[in-house]
Amino acid sequence: MIKDIINILLSLPSQHVIYGSISTVSCIAGIWIYSQGSKRIKSVFLQTISWLVIVNEVAYQVNMFYYGLWDFKISLPLEMCYLTALLIPVYFKYQDSRPLQNWFFFAGFAGSFTAFLNTNLSEMAEIYMSIHYFIAHGFVIFIMLTLVIDNYRPRWSDFFNAVQWTSTLVISIIVFNLIIGSNYMFTQSKPPGVNFAMLMPEWPYYFIIMLVMGLVFYALLMLIALIPIRKKINTP
Repeated sequence: MIKDIINILLSLPSQHVIYGSISTVSCIAGIWIYSQGSKRIKSVFLQTISWLVIVNEVAYQVNMFYYGLWDFKISLPLEMCYLTALLIPVYFKYQDSRPLQNWFFFAGFAGSFTAFLNTNLSEMAEIYMSIHYFIAHGFVIFIMLTLVIDNYRPRWSDFFNAVQWTSTLVISIIVFNLIIGSNYMFTQSKPPGVNFAMLMPEWPYYFIIMLVMGLVFYALLMLIALIPIRKKINTP
């Protein structure tokens, strides 16, 4: 199994690796600047990202129309990470909202981190698709890291809150998919591209496995967050 996972990572499209590397370096640089910045600088960062997220989604939709690829069943931003990215402007306005903080910490990070490790895009995907993919996922990870920097620490009630809202979203998307015949969040069939679903059995078992993996990831994040942080003590 480990060998199969490594093979999938090695088989990722070069475009995914290149854009993923650029996004990762940019995120690390941005989070370092954010961590050193004043409250004003942090606010500017979040406001800028809020606008960029909207521009990114609008540009993607325009490109889909322009190239004649837009389809109601595949083009709406109804994947978990794209929905989460579009919540960033809301989070900018309501940064003290505990449910939003919980969502970005658990659902946002889990989905976006996984999106860096595998992909539902192919080597032949248009460049604007990859740009849209990594901007959205990269910004979601950035927001999660800003929460950690700003001393957000989840409680078990936050964990269950995230699980509750994730379950609500998944059920809603399943119903939506059944009504219009779409496959958002891959509830009806495996995602395309090079991803870990290739190692899983067919529907519905792969979807159950993905849900369990998501829950395990949430639990790991919760357990990591419970590790006490040692603070440096300044001595005269």
